Amino acid sequence: MTIVSLRISNFRNLKAIELIPCSVGLNIICGNNGSGKTSLLEAIHYLGLGRSFRSSTASRLIRHTTDQFSIFIQLDSNLERQIPLGIERNLTGLTRLRIAEKDASSIAELASYLPIRLINSQSHHLFESGPAYRRKYLDWGLFYQSEHFLSCWRQFERILKQRNAVLRDRRPKRELDIWTEGLLKYGLELDKLRREYVLALAPLVLELSQELLTIPNLELSYQPGWDTSKDYASVLTCAYGDEIRFGHTQFGPHRADLDIKINAVPARHFLSRGQQKLLICAMIIAQGKLLAVHANKRLIYLVDDLPAELDLRSRQRLISLLSKQRTQIFITAIESESISDFIGNKPEVPVKVFHVEHGNVESTASHQS
Repeated sequence: MTIVSLRISNFRNLKAIELIPCSVGLNIICGNNGSGKTSLLEAIHYLGLGRSFRSSTASRLIRHTTDQFSIFIQLDSNLERQIPLGIERNLTGLTRLRIAEKDASSIAELASYLPIRLINSQSHHLFESGPAYRRKYLDWGLFYQSEHFLSCWRQFERILKQRNAVLRDRRPKRELDIWTEGLLKYGLELDKLRREYVLALAPLVLELSQELLTIPNLELSYQPGWDTSKDYASVLTCAYGDEIRFGHTQFGPHRADLDIKINAVPARHFLSRGQQKLLICAMIIAQGKLLAVHANKRLIYLVDDLPAELDLRSRQRLISLLSKQRTQIFITAIESESISDFIGNKPEVPVKVFHVEHGNVESTASHQS
């Protein structure tokens, strides 16, 4: 999947732009701070995931003095045809999703066509924040990897919510047992999907991380959210008293985590911020490789502010590794003069450079490898 053309209207400070990126290679978006280059990446991200990576308030995404934004793309589906995708949102919150000129039912349906991963200054949360970030990392991959994942995850979340309500209200145990039965069914299925995904993903992460930085004894291991010396049903039975006291389900896939350790020490204690960013890039690129093999889809990479926290040599290694994926990459940069520093004079893939100024975009250069 690659974006053949992009049209954005009234998103942030982007009034009306049209862009034809290179479908396999580097699309470098240059401009000064505040010019709109990150907004361009944000628009692509919003179309693919239905949310911004900069603001939780959707109304702020609509350009001042207007009442609606729209984002439309033509997508190469690898099936010798192009598929138009689009999203519109107005100040009242009304959102319209379009796929192939028909209304779509959900963001999940839209996202299934447009696998996108973002690398930016907030990526370190994968290490430094709670397990929820790492569960989202795994579940993003499973959304594309397994056709059963989304329904399983939704069922588990629904049952968990109902079971917690029973615990919170201290309703009879027989009512709790009904929801516990469903929790076991979908919880164990979700756990199995995650375990299998980590098993396939971990070797790729180890391989790719060595191309970006030298990490001794890196290990990824999945923690299911309960003591694995006991089966899940026994854990829930033993936890009944505590669950009644605290009013929520204490053990299960909703407490799962992905342990990332180096020499048995959590990676966040071992690596600098720049090294963390490189390892996160390896983890994301590993997801892209797995996606290409198992789902025959190409991941689109969005990289915002590449120079941040990375020295020149690290940037060059990352660009080289991204280029080897033979997919579509969008990268923002402040100074166009620095582009040749990290892509070299003979880049491995086609390159297009776009300049953003005051919300307007124009193509300034291109190179075919």
